[in-house]
Amino acid sequence: MKTSLLPILGCVASLLVAGVARADRIELTNGSVIVGKILAAEDGKFTVETEFAGKIEIKQDMIQSFSTDAAVNVGLKSGSAVLGRVEPTATGLAVVATDGTTTATPAGVIAVWAPGTDSPEVRKQKEAADKLKRHWAFEAAAGISGRTGVAERFSSVIGFKATLESSQDKLLFVANAERARDNGVETANRQFGSADYSSFFSSKNVWYTRTSLEHDAIKQLDLRSMTAAGLGHKLIKRDHQDLEARLGVNYVYESYANGSTYDSPGLDVALIHTVTFKTSKLASMVDYTPSFNDFANYRVHLESSYEMPITASLWKLKLGVNGDYTSVPQPGVEKFDLLYFTSLILNWK
Repeated sequence: MKTSLLPILGCVASLLVAGVARADRIELTNGSVIVGKILAAEDGKFTVETEFAGKIEIKQDMIQSFSTDAAVNVGLKSGSAVLGRVEPTATGLAVVATDGTTTATPAGVIAVWAPGTDSPEVRKQKEAADKLKRHWAFEAAAGISGRTGVAERFSSVIGFKATLESSQDKLLFVANAERARDNGVETANRQFGSADYSSFFSSKNVWYTRTSLEHDAIKQLDLRSMTAAGLGHKLIKRDHQDLEARLGVNYVYESYANGSTYDSPGLDVALIHTVTFKTSKLASMVDYTPSFNDFANYRVHLESSYEMPITASLWKLKLGVNGDYTSVPQPGVEKFDLLYFTSLILNWK
């Protein structure tokens, strides 16, 4: 019994034709035709998924006409939006909806998006609103080392940081404590806490205020209280890099273990730099605070750190240095103090 191949070939041809018919088509001004799936159109570009090149972008002014195999949302320059299947016409295109047909030209289309999704305009409004929302982020850090036997040594550093941030402002709380003993002699005993708030009043300019409290028994410092306010300018403002210069005034009050006190207004000058890599972050800060009463009496504080993720995404390793130079220290206290640290950080939001 002979079986004719014509019906089979006919079915195959029908399926191929149907497959082509179900694809979206874009005809270009140079006569080329691109077959694929129109994913979206906005800002003068069409995004198309093709079998031969994956996702591609086509400038809208290169499009002569286009058609879709299914209903899409079409936004027009008139301000209206129509849900329907797009078909080419002799003068442009037509959007065939359930309640009628709307004609337009490719140049008159400002957006195309899938049914059930937000239009580009609504999506951008939501993204802008989300950037204005403040989001909390937290970090807890700990570093401990010790030795017993030939020598008795123990040191510990713990810290906490909370950040409330939006695209327009940032509030930062920091607290840390350091203790160390070497053969029974206390070599470190410092506690520090600060709050820093900055807010944009233009694209690259901010105003800021900050305050801090510090105790350091090794430096015979019972209390240092500092409050500052001023203006900042973003010398670099990119997604992966930020450099801010600050200039303001401060007021410092200090009391020491020998009963002496010191207080003075002064300048507050700082540079704050961060660079974010693919999986790590480099942060540096230097702060210069001379006294108005005597510019030879000043303090320079610097900190530089490098953070990298380890194993789980919640854990990071932080390596860095923390330096402090006081031009007029208390008797018996060194002018310059430098701390090297390694900390394990747990961060969450």
